[in-house]
Amino acid sequence: MSEPTVLIKDQGPVRVFTLNRPEQLNALNHQLGKELMDGLAEAENDAQVRAVVLTGAGRAFSAGADLSRFAAMAAQDNSAARESFTGLGFPRAMANFPKPIIAAVNGPAVGWGLTVSLMCDLRVMASDAYFSAGFVRVGVTPEFGSSFLLPAIVGLGRALDMTLTARKVPADEALAMGLANRVAPGEGLMDTAMELADQVAAHPAPAVEMAKTLIHHGAGAALEQVLDYEIRCFRSAMATPEHKAAVEAMLEAIKARRKG
Repeated sequence: MSEPTVLIKDQGPVRVFTLNRPEQLNALNHQLGKELMDGLAEAENDAQVRAVVLTGAGRAFSAGADLSRFAAMAAQDNSAARESFTGLGFPRAMANFPKPIIAAVNGPAVGWGLTVSLMCDLRVMASDAYFSAGFVRVGVTPEFGSSFLLPAIVGLGRALDMTLTARKVPADEALAMGLANRVAPGEGLMDTAMELADQVAAHPAPAVEMAKTLIHHGAGAALEQVLDYEIRCFRSAMATPEHKAAVEAMLEAIKARRKG
């Protein structure tokens, strides 16, 4: 039996999900996505769970989607595989989860690592962590609701800056622009995230869930419309030779660094 890619632990009324592919910097693959979706479904139906914390094992929160999977799809030029990889069930599971989710960003959060944290309601960052909307670096486009959520959170100008440059946004800058709600020293990250989760979980659960729904409804009435257009762009980008070349170049650079 394979090692679980998402570890699940309850701490009182808070359920902690830990992305568990540390050797791959918690890169998203099919198994991780399925386990996280299944875990969210169980947490939604468990009345004892009042809030969720999402974090990563090892030195990264998530380096994004698994590049080896991108490379395989680019080599096959298989549209069916691209559509399967980019199904909307996963982002909708995050977007529609009724209980508060807090991202405890323990290290680099790149690509999907950024966008899954945007789907969370609050973000606590380690002081040495960073965000990067690294999509254009590998020849693809923003996904997972980020083309709506990122400008909604930080403003259009900052969202374009992050997306078009793919630069790293350190924790202090993320806090200043509202992308992070709290910043904590690395060793104090989980304590800060759990304290925040406990504060949320202490309030009456029905009111908390309805308050979350109301705020998201007011702020995100167009999110569902964005998801369909966004994923069509992402799939088109995945079919380009530039994407294939960018993924191959990045994998070669990673191999070179490991040999060095």
